[in-house]
Amino acid sequence: MTTLTVAIIRKAIKGNSKIDQNIDLDEEGKALVWLNEGWTWNANDGNRSIEGFNLKDNNYEEPDTLAYFKERISMIEAAI
Repeated sequence: MTTLTVAIIRKAIKGNSKIDQNIDLDEEGKALVWLNEGWTWNANDGNRSIEGFNLKDNNYEEPDTLAYFKERISMIEAAI
């Protein structure tokens, strides 16, 4: 099971036109991934354009896995 790092996230989103290629670090061990205009992580949840993911070095929460990250990417949809 591969846990997330910034490098793994960058590799997973490279070339995906739905996702902003810049990754923000919000707090220690958490990456924020933004979507480009017109896309959402979940249209039924208020057209969220940002989602946070726990990284491997997160000392407070269980790190997210690459499989989970790819699942979330597959659920990106056009904003309403």
